Amino acid sequence: MKYLRIAPHFVVKMGIQGLGVFATKNFKRGKTLFKLNGEVINHPTRTSIQIVKNKHVENIIGGYVNHSCKPSAKVNRRKKTFVSLRNIDKGDEITFDYNKNEDVLACPFRCRCCGRKIVGRKKLALKSKRGKRSYSAQHQSHHIHTR
Repeated sequence: MKYLRIAPHFVVKMGIQGLGVFATKNFKRGKTLFKLNGEVINHPTRTSIQIVKNKHVENIIGGYVNHSCKPSAKVNRRKKTFVSLRNIDKGDEITFDYNKNEDVLACPFRCRCCGRKIVGRKKLALKSKRGKRSYSAQHQSHHIHTR
């Protein structure tokens, strides 16, 4: 597969880290990238995006958005959208930090760049309370994870 156009301004294609969502136009910081439409379920899956406590959306674009320690976007839960955190150029991969949005991951994984477990923010809070290093102190390098 060379690429799969999934919306007017995005394609899914192979990158160094596997399949991911890439912009086909420039976006300014703070702009809505796409709305999280789709089936709402009450548990996380490998491809779902959490929008409120115990509510997750299976969205065709969101299911391909990879994790990054230095993300280009974030989830606005109230509006159920992805919003750019910085200027995004045509060809840039759209990423978000799973540990900042997801309470618990259906499929935790080890970050390839820093070696930490990406588990979700609730499990990180539990680890922090047990005396482990805090999320912000541990999460300094860049990583993209293929879902």
